[in-house]
Amino acid sequence: MARVLMVNPVFYRLLGSRYNANSLGIAYVASMLNHNGHDAWLYNADYVNERSFIKLKQIFEQFNDYKKYFEDENHPIWKEQVDNIVEFNPDWVGFFCYTANLTTVKILSKKLKEILPKVKQVVGGPHATMDPELLKKIPTLDYAVKREGEFAMLRLVNGENPKIISGVASRNALGFIHDNGDADVIKPVEQLPFPERRKFWKIPEEERKYVDVSYVVTIRGCMYRCSYCASPEHWKRDKTQLRDPENVLAELKHIKENYWDQVKEYDYSASANITDKDKLVIKDNSLIYYVDDIFTIKKDRVKKILQGMIDEKLNMPFKAEMRTDHLDPEICKLLKEANCVRAKIGIETGSPRLLKEILKDETREEIIAGCRMLEDAGVPYTAYLMTGFPGETDDDLRQTISLAKSIKAEYYSLSIMSPYFGTKIYRDLIKKGYPLDKAPDHYFYHQSSNMMVNDTISKEVLEEYLNLNDLNKGKGYI
Repeated sequence: MARVLMVNPVFYRLLGSRYNANSLGIAYVASMLNHNGHDAWLYNADYVNERSFIKLKQIFEQFNDYKKYFEDENHPIWKEQVDNIVEFNPDWVGFFCYTANLTTVKILSKKLKEILPKVKQVVGGPHATMDPELLKKIPTLDYAVKREGEFAMLRLVNGENPKIISGVASRNALGFIHDNGDADVIKPVEQLPFPERRKFWKIPEEERKYVDVSYVVTIRGCMYRCSYCASPEHWKRDKTQLRDPENVLAELKHIKENYWDQVKEYDYSASANITDKDKLVIKDNSLIYYVDDIFTIKKDRVKKILQGMIDEKLNMPFKAEMRTDHLDPEICKLLKEANCVRAKIGIETGSPRLLKEILKDETREEIIAGCRMLEDAGVPYTAYLMTGFPGETDDDLRQTISLAKSIKAEYYSLSIMSPYFGTKIYRDLIKKGYPLDKAPDHYFYHQSSNMMVNDTISKEVLEEYLNLNDLNKGKGYI
């Protein structure tokens, strides 16, 4: 038996926020290890035991430039994480890596290698999948896992030769890297055990009931090709896996029977009902969050899930990511009956020109029609909007603003376009000479009003965009 610590490195705390939910990527890997005789735990370095979250607009206004932390490798926040990992006394450490915490992983890995040189270090997640040079960039890492990591990590921990494990990149004693490409698609995906929801390292037993363990993924991947999104490259569009509705319902029952049988005071994911205008004060932790890229991607399938939730009388409030062109009146009616308290609608832009340019494969008319269906059914929704695309003009942004004003969203989630590593927009910008390849984790500016690759939008129109939530008189939904 090996002791394995799966690590979600700090990121949101660097921005002045936090992330107190269960990280499903590492939770699935830990569960696979635990079901096969190992002792695997989850360490979420972004967890903070506090009751409230500041609103998105305030994060824009008091944006923390997280790059400043990278300038001081002796900052207490790095020591804290390394000390916590060392205290676990691991045989293996697995880092989950988005592009945004690439330098974080580099700092932690280097410090950990100095203290525990014999501990094997593995990196996985979106950036590990998309960056074939990652082991060269971080020489203290021993292995990288590309795409689905459950079986790859299990085989590594079991002591198999990494050169024959699908999805594993490794280095030998001379430093040469052997790369086996992407991990094989896990078919059927239903064979995986439900993700780990109990073994949280450095969270006291009395606090664990406040960790949001109600995140559920029913789809691995996305069939769409949006140019700003890393999912098409990370998951591969033709390898999307959709879980059987019965398997999804079984997990919901498992969650309700095992994790909703206690008094829960707060939802630290900031995903439920909000009362205060300046801070997100959470009332209840009993809320399912379907974290699929698009929960409604197959109409017949999502109808079976929703009808099952109704027939089984689960009474589990939930939120989910959706596209408007996958909605119809029947789905919206079922969403309401199944207790959907938040539909999260990816709109991005109201400009027909930009919708085509970013390969959204959706029209302004479809977006408005889908929002009307949700409104008619009484389903609250958040509209996700984005600006700062290359070549976007004031007129384009005004069309986004006019669309936002024409619908009845409870909340607008406003972002500045960040060219994620590996996306089509990223590759196109590199070809045009933008220096994004030098430090791609240093420009994750969703919560800064600074434009990254657009110098044509005026401050006046941008300010109108950033103030859209004033239309809602501070309802405070997110």
